[in-house]
Amino acid sequence: MIKKIIRVLFIDIPVHIIMLITSVLPNLRFSNKIRGFFLRPFFKKAGKNLQIASGVIINHIHNVTIGNNVYIAHNVWINGTAKINIEDNVKIGPYSVIVTSEHKFNNGEVSNDEYTSAPIFIGKGTWVASHVVITNGISIGKGCLIAAGAVVTKDVSDNVMVGGVPAKFIKEVTR
Repeated sequence: MIKKIIRVLFIDIPVHIIMLITSVLPNLRFSNKIRGFFLRPFFKKAGKNLQIASGVIINHIHNVTIGNNVYIAHNVWINGTAKINIEDNVKIGPYSVIVTSEHKFNNGEVSNDEYTSAPIFIGKGTWVASHVVITNGISIGKGCLIAAGAVVTKDVSDNVMVGGVPAKFIKEVTR
C-alpha cells in the first residue's frame, strides 16, 4: 500500500500535471519534444528524441522502456501494468491502445479487481498505424507495419505488414 501511495505522489501525479500543463501546446515536433523531455525521467528508461503528442495517457509509466527517436501520437493509451519495451525508431499512430493486462472473469462476470498481465515488445523501426490495439503478451518484430484499425492478438515476425481483426499477415515489408 505504501508503494502505491509513493508511486501516485511521485510518478502518477507529476506525469498527469506535465500532460495537463503541456496540453495547451500544439502537436508540433517542438512541443512533442518538450513533452518527451519532461516525461523521460518517469519511464523505466527512455532514449533521445522522444516525442509525445497531447492527450497521451501512460499508466504505470515506470514499467515502460522507450528507445531513441520514438514518436507517440495524440490520444494514445498505454497501460504498463506489465513491462513494455518499445525499441528505437518506433512510431505509434493516433488513438492506438497498448494494454498489458486483461480483466478476469469470475462466476460469469468480469472482475474490476482481478486481472492477468503479460509484457509487450515492439521491435525497432516498427510503425503502429492509427486505431491499433496491441493486447497483452504480444511481441512485434523489427521493421513491421501494423495497419490502421488492427487488433494484434498474436506475435508478429520481423518485416511484415499485418492488419484486420484479429490481425493477420498481409505481406512482407521490403526495405
